Amino acid sequence: MATIIRTCDGDVLDRICHAHYGFMAGTVEAVYEANPGLAAQAQPYAAGLLIRMPELAPPRRDSIQLWS
Repeated sequence: MATIIRTCDGDVLDRICHAHYGFMAGTVEAVYEANPGLAAQAQPYAAGLLIRMPELAPPRRDSIQLWS
């Protein structure tokens, strides 16, 4: 289920995404897709802007084993 967050004065989207998800890969793009018109808002954001944070799976980390 998506979460709605309310910005504080001076927030920027990449910091919001990192704080919310704990990773960055694809988060900004997903949040823009879930919030039509958000890209038109000037950053840093003013206090009180509501942003929908969609559910995202953490990125898959493939590991390479050099020796067996």
